[in-house]
Amino acid sequence: MPVGAGPVGVVITPNGRWAYVSDFGDGTVKVISTSTRAVTASIDVGSGPWGLTATPDGRQVYVANYAANTVQVIDTATNTVSGAVTGMANPVGLAATPDGSRVYVACQGLNRVRVIGTATLTVLGEIAVGTGPRNVTVSPDGRHVYVSEEGDNAISVIDTATGTVTARLTGFLFPRVCAVTPDGRYLYVPNYGGNIVDVIDLATGTIIAAIPGFSLPFMVAITRDGTLAYVSDSGNGTVSAIDTATHTIVRTYGGLNTPYFLAVTPDDLQIYVVNNGASTVSVLPGLTGLFPDQGPTGGGTPVTIIGTHLTGTTAVHFGNRLATHVVVVDDNEITCVTPAGQGVVNVTVTTPGGTSFPVPFYYIPPPRITALHPSAGPVAGGTTVTIEGRNLQTVTTVTFGTATLVPTVLSDSQITVTTTPAAPGTVPVVVTTVGGVADDATYTYLAPPSATAISPVTGPAAGGTTVTLTGTGLATATNVAFGTTSAAFVVVSDTLINATAPAHTAGAVEVTVATPGGSATAPEPYIYT
Repeated sequence: MPVGAGPVGVVITPNGRWAYVSDFGDGTVKVISTSTRAVTASIDVGSGPWGLTATPDGRQVYVANYAANTVQVIDTATNTVSGAVTGMANPVGLAATPDGSRVYVACQGLNRVRVIGTATLTVLGEIAVGTGPRNVTVSPDGRHVYVSEEGDNAISVIDTATGTVTARLTGFLFPRVCAVTPDGRYLYVPNYGGNIVDVIDLATGTIIAAIPGFSLPFMVAITRDGTLAYVSDSGNGTVSAIDTATHTIVRTYGGLNTPYFLAVTPDDLQIYVVNNGASTVSVLPGLTGLFPDQGPTGGGTPVTIIGTHLTGTTAVHFGNRLATHVVVVDDNEITCVTPAGQGVVNVTVTTPGGTSFPVPFYYIPPPRITALHPSAGPVAGGTTVTIEGRNLQTVTTVTFGTATLVPTVLSDSQITVTTTPAAPGTVPVVVTTVGGVADDATYTYLAPPSATAISPVTGPAAGGTTVTLTGTGLATATNVAFGTTSAAFVVVSDTLINATAPAHTAGAVEVTVATPGGSATAPEPYIYT
């Protein structure tokens, strides 16, 4: 799904309902509904947002603004900025403690980690670390913070009780976003410059495994049950799943574009991946789930089912209907095509060993467009257009003619887009959602009007004079003004308007005419006598 102009970070709220994506390019954080896969809000947070962290109660999301040297705080109930902490000096990565009382921030410009108290939004202290601190990872018990330092190719270990560095782990090459297993035993370190992922035994501080096969690995995220570690591989455009028991890659997802941050939903069924190179977010299935888990009511959606012990599958049911074109790829993967259906249905796989636990699939009805407000605007673009209709929540793309626009979902019946420059004329508007396509609306790009003559050019201060404006593109006029005072007017044709001069103090004023395509000023002023 499109999310802006340079997305980087992503975090999912603890309830699994919302994904927050930092857009470094346009200074916003996009909010994605995980149930509809649609952008529901865009929050202005400042210049260069990078890392994100959510508090354990899900009430706040903290955003590191690298270029603005601030940390912004988003209230997730209202999706507004509720506070800010300044003086951060190029903050990059940040992480909240398990009790939610503190947020640790890697300040690259200071070679420090600053500690924010969430109750007061003040800096409680700072800890000197190595050169180029980039990301921070808090252990599950909250006792340690691991700081990856690209300048020193090391990781500093902070004791949160004393606020001091108690150890330094070395032997890396540009370590990026690390992750600790839920039991606190192992630290997974992506070596962005070394093209491997190291596994550190935290009891001894030693590297016990070096997993090859990557190109510029960026981040590791571990499932809640601790069985899998997902790695975004920005150079290869993939995400790989590592079995934490064997430290081997068990699955690779392709087709991504410079993946950076990723986040696993609390149920471990989905992985949200930021494609920095494409300015999109991809949603991948975990090793037990469906991809995609939504499709049109008419059926025909190719679906991949990921799980275990799938060899020998005899049937795949979507509700009470059988899937078609079922192919058992291997013991962990099935592909099939959805039957027609409605609403939410349970998907089950039947093998000689029994029937799987049900996983939901959502049938999405086709969209419909009922109105555009406005339905016309200037060729220069920049007009915010509200598209009204039905079943718009899962919108994936909106096109005005040949231009693809980024939609913002307001509700299931309203989305907005901002027009881009185009030639004059009427173009088709096409809205594509998971449920289908709506293409029965148009939008008109209007050239700006011109005003080539005005007659007469004088009249009494009392007003009442009929003034004729001659020009082009006047048929859609919305206002005629004498100075700052609007006048009553009648559109005679696309080239002629008759306006009644309003009362005004003596003197010269400009006469302007406005249309949805722009405005024009008469070549001579009108003089009140």
